[in-house]
Amino acid sequence: MKGNVSIRPATESDLHGLLDIQKAAFMRYTEFLAPEQMPPLCETLSEVREDSHRKNILVAESRGMLSGSIRYVIKGGVCVIERLSVHPDYQGNGIGRALVSEVEHRAKGDAHKIYLETGLLAGNLLMFYTRLGYSGEAVLRKHYGGFDWIVFSKFI
Repeated sequence: MKGNVSIRPATESDLHGLLDIQKAAFMRYTEFLAPEQMPPLCETLSEVREDSHRKNILVAESRGMLSGSIRYVIKGGVCVIERLSVHPDYQGNGIGRALVSEVEHRAKGDAHKIYLETGLLAGNLLMFYTRLGYSGEAVLRKHYGGFDWIVFSKFI
């Protein structure tokens, strides 16, 4: 599937599908946290719609189907990434990497640094971001859901 991914800004008609993908992607982490402790699993369509007015949202399409999304906002020269989601059926095909790379490309010139947070228990994500050149910057003890989180960053 690599190479068959297109990335574009999300439209209003993408938001429902984006939310479905997000929930499917984040369900894998319910072995560590209860769903109600995870904002991506509790988010409503109305909240996604509101977020789309404050942040940039990109979607990935694979063979004409939505397969992933990412949100970002630039504040004071720092690009903050949130809610990277790839549908489980499409994971491992470079979609997450392509979405992060696209944000990095779009942020250049307006940001000098990319910042994100992820759960410290999510070993797959720790390896993923490290392979993309991100470094651990801080540990947030007993953060969301009472679990430890890690801040990753990368200068661009």
